[in-house]
Amino acid sequence: MTLEHRVRGLESLGFTPRQTRFIALVALHSGYCLRRQYAAFAGIRYGKNVCDFFEELVARGFATDFTQRADRGHIYHLQARAIYRAIGEPENRNRREASAALIARKIMVLDYVLSNAEIEWLSTEDEKVDLFARYGVPPRDLPQRAFAPSRTEASSATRYFRHEAPIAVVGDPPVATFVCLVTDTTGRTLEQFLRDHGRLFAWLPTWTVVAIGSSPTGLHACETAFERFRRQPAATVSASTDDLVWFFRTRHAVDQGDLTGLSVTAIDRFRTLREAFRRPVFDELYLAWQRHGEAAFASSAASTPQHAMRSVGTLVTELLPFDYSQFGSLPGVA
Repeated sequence: MTLEHRVRGLESLGFTPRQTRFIALVALHSGYCLRRQYAAFAGIRYGKNVCDFFEELVARGFATDFTQRADRGHIYHLQARAIYRAIGEPENRNRREASAALIARKIMVLDYVLSNAEIEWLSTEDEKVDLFARYGVPPRDLPQRAFAPSRTEASSATRYFRHEAPIAVVGDPPVATFVCLVTDTTGRTLEQFLRDHGRLFAWLPTWTVVAIGSSPTGLHACETAFERFRRQPAATVSASTDDLVWFFRTRHAVDQGDLTGLSVTAIDRFRTLREAFRRPVFDELYLAWQRHGEAAFASSAASTPQHAMRSVGTLVTELLPFDYSQFGSLPGVA
């Protein structure tokens, strides 16, 4: 489901198109928001229109408001199930109440998303898993964490992309872009983020990590951490033999100019796998496959479950130009 689909799902609430889009972005990326964020997003002066919008959200039961400090403004939490049901996320964690520290982090991420609202940011676990499945990335190479089964579950559960940070595919050619919120001054947050995503990065020809935070010291430390990561050996990742066989057969047909048997879905899959397998090791395996057929998989090192790949990564750091001290003395925030 795209952002446009979600905005249309919220139209029945009766807000203006601009207000509806803001509600969708807040619900997807934070759950919490501030008046200044809507004023900046809407491009209007802070005043009656801004206050009236939030008062209506509270009066109609869509949001609750509270203050973290008496000398600071209101914080609004979009918690109505009707909002999250309308965007296809009835159980989204952003509905839950959060600690001051977590609210601060959510507000910081939302500040970045709103300042880049022209980008289609992915926020949910399912969206991210589906995106990289189109790149041919198997689930085992996605950042993940296994959780012990609860009383109502028969087996353990695996959560992907536990950092819950926005991801987008940006530019031409498209580049996967990952947002990492940095709230320390040591670079360790980014270092852990890079380690968690290392096997996924190895599947991507190019990728970008945008480290955001409110501490210049912390962002400077990120540059050092990123250089250490780049000097490490290339990650090993797994490739599906079924995907390779399908891709090679399709690539051969495309090379021969035979497109008659390719559906739109097949063409999309071919383009995705072409990006995922844009590596010399796969070009060599393709040539061997042309000569020996599928027997090439048995003799080629590239057909084993693990492949060493090197992709090109870029780090961008962005200082958030706001004060978050109302949330307390938090590392990298106050």
